[in-house]
Amino acid sequence: MDAMSDSDLAAHLRQLEERLHDPQVRGSALLSGELLDAGFTEFGSSGAVYTRAGIIAALVVEAAEAGPAVRSENYRLTRLSETVALLTYETTRKNRRVLRSSIWRCTKGQWRMAFHQGTPMKE
Repeated sequence: MDAMSDSDLAAHLRQLEERLHDPQVRGSALLSGELLDAGFTEFGSSGAVYTRAGIIAALVVEAAEAGPAVRSENYRLTRLSETVALLTYETTRKNRRVLRSSIWRCTKGQWRMAFHQGTPMKE
């Protein structure tokens, strides 16, 4: 079981989430893979559905294109159980705003993202 307070867990998961925004992490299949659960699934803001292998490959390609940085804000944590948490937030990139939600699961003391969804925001 995880003994972190909600505020400590929110800060920890935000840090992990922001690592996935880092071009160096995105560009490394090893580093991004360490943050994703074996059964990871993503419903992308593009409407595409990604598996763990598919998103790792897409992140590597995207990082090589050296686009603008992702800005994130308004993080909120909802604990679903002692070992599962929902993190929601907003990102802005290239003047495109997206609502994001990630489900994180703690297994063997390590938090890994099990699910992610991005939904474009209305202008």
